[in-house]
Amino acid sequence: MDSYIKPVDVHAPKRLWTLVHVLFDGGEATATNPSPSSLAIGRWDNEPVLAMRWNGNEENPIGNPQSRGLPTWFIVPEQHWKQILQTEPYKFSDDKITFALNFLESKRVYFFTHCPNPACRDYKKLVLCSYRTNELGEVLDKIERNEWSTLHFYHIICSFDWEPSQQDKSDLTATLKAAWENYRLRSDERR
Repeated sequence: MDSYIKPVDVHAPKRLWTLVHVLFDGGEATATNPSPSSLAIGRWDNEPVLAMRWNGNEENPIGNPQSRGLPTWFIVPEQHWKQILQTEPYKFSDDKITFALNFLESKRVYFFTHCPNPACRDYKKLVLCSYRTNELGEVLDKIERNEWSTLHFYHIICSFDWEPSQQDKSDLTATLKAAWENYRLRSDERR
């Protein structure tokens, strides 16, 4: 059993927070690791955000911050995103920094589904799909015209591609509509 709550399991408050991906898990607080933190990207009230937390230890497995006995995340102000992602202690690759910034700056929308290929080592595990925000209108038009056969998911591990399932169609439509609305609002604000 773990002596701290893993960042991948921190989902409160569910009404406002959606975890997209844990970028870094610093582990348990110990004498040699006194201030382990975790870093994640997610959505706060549907806005892309960078979030941090202190993991905790055996005496305080919930870590910090917490609310009403539930582990939560601290939302990092936008002006600090780049500096934190590029800081030495994390040692993120350029690809990982680009991935996070593309999400945070709403250049891409990410969607998770499960690999349906029984021959794949990641069979039924999560697969990440991404869409460029400037192409969302076109993708949503295809969805409205029920042209699902033109949309495929692809898993780089097993090189398998497939059409969305019924659940994927519903979830993908909701995700892309919310992202498209957000993208249009941000575009209007920039003008």
